[in-house]
Amino acid sequence: MALEITEKDHGVTDGVSRRSVLKSIGLAAAGASLGGTYYFTDVGSADDPLEYDIEEVSTACWIGKQDCTMRAKVVNDRVVQLKPDPNDEVIDGLCPKGVSTVADLYDPYRIKQPLKRVSGEKGEVGEFEPISWEQAAEEIGEELGPMLEDDPRRVHFQIGRVKGAEWHMDGWVAALEEAYDEGINVRGHGNVCATGNKMALSRMGAGFSSPEPDFHNTEFFLNWGWNATQAGGPHLCNTTYSREMSEGYENGMDIAVLDPQRRGSGQWCDEWMPIEPGTDLAFFLAFNHVLLEEEYIDEWFLRNTTNAPCLVYTEGDNEGEVVRAADVDEIDADSEDPVESDAAILWTEGEVVYDEEAEELTTHEETLPDDPHDPTAVGTAALRVDDDLEVDGDEVRPAFELFEENMAEYDPEWASEITDLPAEQIRRVAEKWGEEARIGSTTTVEINGERRQVPYRPVSMSLYHVSQQELGPTAMQAGMMPLFLVGAVETVGSSRSGYVNAPDPSHREHVRERAFDPEETLTWEPDAPDLEGTYFHPDANGSYAKVPHVLNNPDEYNLPHDPEDMAVVVCYANPLSGAPNRERSREGYSQYGTVIAVDPQMSDTAAYTADYVLPTTTVDKYENAKDGMSNTHYTSSTRTAPIPQLWECRDEGEIFKDLAAELDAGDEYVDYVNDAFELEGEDAFDDVDELTVEECLDRSPRYGEEYREGPQSEERPLDERYWVLMPESDNLDEDIHRTEYSPFGFKWQFYLESFELLGENVREGFEEEYGDDADEQFPYIQDITGFAQWREPTMWNSPDEYDLTLFDYKQIEHKQSRTAQNPMLNELAPNNYIRMNSRDAAEIGVSDGDRVVVESHNAVTGDTYELEGDLMVLEGIKPGTIAIPYGNDTHTQHPNVKALDEGANPNDLFDSTEGYCSWSADQSFHIRVKVEPAGGDGE
Repeated sequence: MALEITEKDHGVTDGVSRRSVLKSIGLAAAGASLGGTYYFTDVGSADDPLEYDIEEVSTACWIGKQDCTMRAKVVNDRVVQLKPDPNDEVIDGLCPKGVSTVADLYDPYRIKQPLKRVSGEKGEVGEFEPISWEQAAEEIGEELGPMLEDDPRRVHFQIGRVKGAEWHMDGWVAALEEAYDEGINVRGHGNVCATGNKMALSRMGAGFSSPEPDFHNTEFFLNWGWNATQAGGPHLCNTTYSREMSEGYENGMDIAVLDPQRRGSGQWCDEWMPIEPGTDLAFFLAFNHVLLEEEYIDEWFLRNTTNAPCLVYTEGDNEGEVVRAADVDEIDADSEDPVESDAAILWTEGEVVYDEEAEELTTHEETLPDDPHDPTAVGTAALRVDDDLEVDGDEVRPAFELFEENMAEYDPEWASEITDLPAEQIRRVAEKWGEEARIGSTTTVEINGERRQVPYRPVSMSLYHVSQQELGPTAMQAGMMPLFLVGAVETVGSSRSGYVNAPDPSHREHVRERAFDPEETLTWEPDAPDLEGTYFHPDANGSYAKVPHVLNNPDEYNLPHDPEDMAVVVCYANPLSGAPNRERSREGYSQYGTVIAVDPQMSDTAAYTADYVLPTTTVDKYENAKDGMSNTHYTSSTRTAPIPQLWECRDEGEIFKDLAAELDAGDEYVDYVNDAFELEGEDAFDDVDELTVEECLDRSPRYGEEYREGPQSEERPLDERYWVLMPESDNLDEDIHRTEYSPFGFKWQFYLESFELLGENVREGFEEEYGDDADEQFPYIQDITGFAQWREPTMWNSPDEYDLTLFDYKQIEHKQSRTAQNPMLNELAPNNYIRMNSRDAAEIGVSDGDRVVVESHNAVTGDTYELEGDLMVLEGIKPGTIAIPYGNDTHTQHPNVKALDEGANPNDLFDSTEGYCSWSADQSFHIRVKVEPAGGDGE
């Protein structure tokens, strides 16, 4: 749903008087949702002149990931409408979430001043009393100060979707670590969002992002689990991504959808593949098998720009390692340490290949064509060799050859038994991919006034939340290979790394360190409950979902302090509702000695576990610049408060500067803000008392006055859309990006040497610590390998009576738990139905609209959980599965929401223990369940 874009109103209409208060939240909400305007009038004498003021203020949505620009229509300091800004070249209207935030603004149940828990055990709904901001800061300082003095690892910071990080996640944390010491644990929400695919892509590529299609030039699009009409892409909300895809479809792009539910992609779907949830890995293994079998191989890309031809030890002490020049006496060349510099991390010089023209071992660099930027010039490094090769008596083989051998057993007939997809369909889609890739074709683009020939590979894929499954990172590892095999990455028509404008070595670095130097970099002693960098999760990103499980079992995971001696600041996050297993989450966060919730609402996390609740702003927020992007444009704006901030609510910047000052880190906080916002000379703040968020935005050269007037959009340069143009890019760093070897400036990791070595290190460590059966307790340790390999999901070990697979999905009205307390959105989407195919419903003996009980089973612990909800029977979902969207049924104390919210929440059924998270701690949103009629068995 999107509103019609309307032009800015000019001038003031006479004849309507001012009204001092907003009488009804329903009136404002209705006006916003219909796109109309309401004026609020006082009752007065007929002789009195009626006056009112109208203005429009440019701001940005504070809910979604795209930060869509909005214009707030303000009548006498009352926001009466939020609408899309017509000057934004990126967005195509606002979704219901953006429009409805006016209801959050005037919600009578917003927290209006700081609250302190005065009774009620942690884990139960507490009783709170209002206190002043001064008292709140002083008491929180008294709680956190001694912890920071003793060990900063005792203080944790939990953020939801990151917005305004300069004020808190970066600024406040940096100030405290400067004043005390490093060690504060910072956790994001990515492990319940989409980092499962980013963990693989950023190690195989060089950007912490998800693959995004070049919709304007793609001819075949594989839609992997993305809800085309209800959800956005990797960095976009739903309006832009859907529009770009529909335009591509209208221009002749074919679309295949891999998803157990047809959902909103039906009208944009040439091929629907209703896959068994959790088996995406098997699908892509078979997909790769077909491409190899049919010889859909881009030799230019693989030989020149990846490590596919690099030789790998298959035996001996160096098994799994890439051969380097120093290992071969006959090669007179230097070898780089894979982690000695940023440049070496992106392209390690001295890796050895077999030169099929010279018939000898040599370095990869020696086999490259004279002009590595020529998309028709193929190097001489062999992908396959006929003769046996040895180095110091140990067998070595090209990585590509090992990959072929690894894929040999995974044919479509094998995958069909696992995925429940017809073998002929898997083969047909894979062959279409290979054919449509047009391997060897080129196109010409103009950049910096010159014409440049580049590869043209018009096949692409996209995914996001679907990677949140137990085998998610491994599925992504396999899913990238169809792109690699046909060369469809970072060039015209292909998938790109989204919002990352240049290859970045930072996300490869620590993985390589733990792969090559485990004794110094891996430990059984975590700094915090996210377990990042330990044997438990050697490459993780926040462990949002698993943290409660760890807090409930601190001794098992060797936490440095008891949870009761630790504190957490939860900022704009609601893990008790937004993370799986709400029962486990409530128990886990209740273990903390001190919980501070920064939130405009009484979230579940606040109600059940917080000692202090600090009310922040919603639409009435000053924050920082917002940068959005599409395939073709950038847009920048500022999140500006359209009205004076309501009640005693404060921006996050105001909250965290006071907490910094109370903790004797005010000067450090000011220094960070000055640096982050580029404030120098007279514009720089001298002390923390002088600092305000609004004044900071006024002074900062990053946000000129034009940002306050409206979004600033500009065309996205081609070199930032396609890394293949890196040699001409303004983002080129000649000290890091080795464009003398590759137009991409780095080497793609066809073979993940770092994963192979890291996996061996981890498995050896677990065997020593837990014995030969370690993989039964920690099944994910099997998945850290150089090439993706199949294993059965742990959930398949549940008893046969749990015969259905539950998965979740997104509704356009909700954004994780951030929208759950919005009365307007709950009225639009009040019920999370339990979706089921008609065949399953008939077998169970239930019908559309019936009440049913769903019970889930944890195959590792044996725990069971259940919920009750209303059934929706439909054909557009795979038999053997059920689906429940997230967003509804928080345990909120909000009376209006409780009255409207009739839905089930799948987070009551999912679990977050081993077996239900990946090796990178990414949460799985799949679990085996059984369904029965509410009140008894069906007949």
